[in-house]
Amino acid sequence: MKKTFKWILGIVALFYIVGCAILYTQQESLLFLPDSLSTDHIYRKGVEHKIQVQDGIEISCYWLKTPNPKGVIIYMHGNKGNNRRCIRQSEMMEGLGYDIFMPDYRGFGKSEGVPISDDQFYEDAQQIYDLMIKEYGEENIVIVGYSMGSGPSTYLAGQNKPKELFLLSPFKSIVDMKDRYIPFVPDFLVKYQFPNWKYLEQTTCPINIFYSDVDQVVLPGSTLALVDYSNHEQLTLLENTSHRGMIFHGRWRQIFSERLRDN
Repeated sequence: MKKTFKWILGIVALFYIVGCAILYTQQESLLFLPDSLSTDHIYRKGVEHKIQVQDGIEISCYWLKTPNPKGVIIYMHGNKGNNRRCIRQSEMMEGLGYDIFMPDYRGFGKSEGVPISDDQFYEDAQQIYDLMIKEYGEENIVIVGYSMGSGPSTYLAGQNKPKELFLLSPFKSIVDMKDRYIPFVPDFLVKYQFPNWKYLEQTTCPINIFYSDVDQVVLPGSTLALVDYSNHEQLTLLENTSHRGMIFHGRWRQIFSERLRDN
């Protein structure tokens, strides 16, 4: 009986080690679901603008301009698809007198390279932000981050001084997400940390957080945990809305419109 127990324990341990190894090595394919675009693709509206970031990599961005803009909305989309897919999402932010600037992350759409770390995400986002400062002035920059896009968005807000920050279905961190889904996996295996809580602590501009009570991707508890790290946010529940449905929710559009019109 003792030998049998040890044998079973050994098999379980082996499966656990192999599972952890797969999780570590396949992390990018689990977190990022990009679709590429042909180099000759033309967006149905707006224009493409390329930014050269570190290592000579070119990031492809969607830029929708409006006459005499009051400023610019930097939209950091989620972990799936590309800018062509996300143009419909950005349409929820149109008609408010602001230009819209939406980057595709490395490996997404027509952007070169591949993701390798959250620091890389932050560095690319900062170069985009610096360009927007030159074009519009920092006091006229509004940041919107959806799901995974909350990572670079909270970093930019914490390290800079934009006009306002809007987060849809943000998470406390990737480690927190891991703990809610697979708590038995050790934290050191998580290559992409995205500690949104850390950068919200440093953010001085108004923060607007939106979450769903039935979100099955970013669990509501992970979003609500962010409230402990900021004392000047507005928290809005979008009831009975799926993770993807949040960005198209009428209540989100209403509050966003009111904030940009009033400020």
